[in-house]
Amino acid sequence: MRSLPAPRFRRVAKLIAIDSAHRIALLSRRTGHRTWVLPQRCARLDETYGDAVAELCGNLLASYPIRLGSISGHCWAPAPEGLTPRADTRFYIVRVDAKPVDEGPGRSTLWAPRAVVGLWLGRPDVEAVKILVDGYLDGWLPDGPINLE
Repeated sequence: MRSLPAPRFRRVAKLIAIDSAHRIALLSRRTGHRTWVLPQRCARLDETYGDAVAELCGNLLASYPIRLGSISGHCWAPAPEGLTPRADTRFYIVRVDAKPVDEGPGRSTLWAPRAVVGLWLGRPDVEAVKILVDGYLDGWLPDGPINLE
């Protein structure tokens, strides 16, 4: 049996799902709240960020044809106060080759237009999403990982 040391930070995989109409998938943080978040989850110790994103895609977009974008983003969160661990966040772009409909109250997925995603998305992710989505769709970011620091 092999023992692995516990990470000193949270490894968070965030999914930027873009449909054919350039809308971005957002999930409600909590019922009744006005803020929305990107589909995301923490990567387990024994899995890669790519594995976490694949599972997210399977849960959220299983009924749609998808393809992984050629750009990903990496962002270290500022050191938090107190005992909460620092987060290492990876953003992955996934293209949905269809125009999904907004889901009903049971799933609460919002497909926000690219131009107004900042009005719906919670504060910490707005800048990273704007840079990655604009650069990816407009073609001015090179393929590969991008440091968002």
